[in-house]
Amino acid sequence: MSLNFVFLLILFAAFCHAGWSTIVKKSGNGLAIMAMTSIIEIIIFLPLVFTVPLPSTNIWFFIFATTILHGFYRYSVITSYQYGDLSFVYPIARGGSVLIIGLISLLIIESNISVLGVIGILLICFGLFMISFLTARKFNRIAFIIAITTASLIATYTILDGMAVRRSENGFTFIYWMLLLNGIPMLVYALLSKNGLRKKNSYNLIDGIVAGILAILGYGLVVWSMQFIEIAYVSSIREVSIVLATLLSFYLLKEKDAKKRVIPSIIIFIGVTILYFQIK
Repeated sequence: MSLNFVFLLILFAAFCHAGWSTIVKKSGNGLAIMAMTSIIEIIIFLPLVFTVPLPSTNIWFFIFATTILHGFYRYSVITSYQYGDLSFVYPIARGGSVLIIGLISLLIIESNISVLGVIGILLICFGLFMISFLTARKFNRIAFIIAITTASLIATYTILDGMAVRRSENGFTFIYWMLLLNGIPMLVYALLSKNGLRKKNSYNLIDGIVAGILAILGYGLVVWSMQFIEIAYVSSIREVSIVLATLLSFYLLKEKDAKKRVIPSIIIFIGVTILYFQIK
């Protein structure tokens, strides 16, 4: 597998994730959009799980664990967007996860990360945090706490998913089952909540379908890529999505501070460029 091709797929996944996040933030009912994302995942992956071998016992552990973590993550995302701007919350959540994954990869997993690779990861983290704090007029404590919680959840399920896809005899076995099940907790919650799918005039069907497709591409390709590139590198490279998210938050969500975050986005781009030359 060409690493250049894998790199391009990660960048594509990053753009998909930024688009998905923007739809959730823009929607009048993020919970319903999350639920519709889950429905799309079920429709697509229910038949696909019959085309791959069944997961082994230890892989089932990863599947159940990541399903629970993704449920908490999606709820955390919705909550954070209720308290803070996309251009403030998104970089903290993504930058925090990159930093946590990098530390765990170096100190616990003992991944093969070069000195330049570490520099690239740190530049990306620095740029992400700058985007949130450089032009903040007032520190949003609640949004910050929720974003850090989201970062911890992202880091945990990313590492688990990376380990699982590498340990699977067939990587698609884990990917298909993970994408089939990971949205079910949020779907159940959205069906039970009076502010979810039952609030019919608060969300758009097309938005939900598009969000579902973008969510699948945005994370499915990332997990697949972890078979070929270090988990910490993949998680860092995909955060180029913040550059697009910053543009979207300015042009679509009309968040005024977004246009002041161009320089940090350039720093992120430099960090991603460094990582690109580390994986070749």
